[in-house]
Amino acid sequence: MKFVLSGSAFVVLTSITTIACAGMSPSAANAAASPPAAAGQATAQQPVPPPAADANIKRLLQTMGESSTWGHPDLFGQFAGMQRLFEGDYEGALKYFKIGSRYADKLSQLSIGMMYLNGRGVSKDPAIACAWITLAAERGYPTYVTARNKICAALNPAQHDLAETTLKTLRPEYGDVVAKQRMKLALTTARNALTGSHLGHDSGVLTMASDSSPVNCGGYTLYLGGVEVPRRGCGRYDPNLLQPKNYFSARDAQWFGTVTVGALSTPVMPENPNTPASNVPHRGKD
Repeated sequence: MKFVLSGSAFVVLTSITTIACAGMSPSAANAAASPPAAAGQATAQQPVPPPAADANIKRLLQTMGESSTWGHPDLFGQFAGMQRLFEGDYEGALKYFKIGSRYADKLSQLSIGMMYLNGRGVSKDPAIACAWITLAAERGYPTYVTARNKICAALNPAQHDLAETTLKTLRPEYGDVVAKQRMKLALTTARNALTGSHLGHDSGVLTMASDSSPVNCGGYTLYLGGVEVPRRGCGRYDPNLLQPKNYFSARDAQWFGTVTVGALSTPVMPENPNTPASNVPHRGKD
């Protein structure tokens, strides 16, 4: 994670080697290349400690906990999952990441994949990791695609088959075709009920925290695609973030660039850009 200080605000650049992949060792990164006794067989291992959190990560996690996620179950799952991941509560992290994943949150899906790759709270399994990360990469986010290609390309044939089978079971529940529809309904319902300040139910490539926000009640506030995420009980969501098209554009902008919600300056990314997301990428050599 990289913080670029600018006056009273700082920018948090979250990469797959910090939040979702925090604490990943070289051996874990290359776990897919280690031949298991059989596809899907549990690997004996010592308990994996939670990712290390410096002062900046702790502040970001605290800010997540203080942010409103009203009307945004994707952020609810992502924020709660991240907090539990760093606390070492892997069962809780997996539970909440799956909630975020059901509402099309790609960082939650990536995080589940990394839990399987590292063996945090689950048996280390690069095939299942590949399946989740392939799902997370279906919008073509560059860092996600890089992670997918590296992990999936190292699978042996038996692991690749297991990854394909697992992906087929995940897609009907967590793929964008169905998960985005759930999220659209949640946003539309919240927009229709918008009456004032609400309590909550991002992290991504670009998140900003500021101590001079007009609606943060004196604390730090996250920004999503350039639009402020209010703290619980302090102000309310920008109505533009309750418009599905604008919201998904803002989320994509975290990984592709920047966007001004309202007058969009970054187009919504296509559902299936470039690399087909229907199949797990094959390893380079058999």
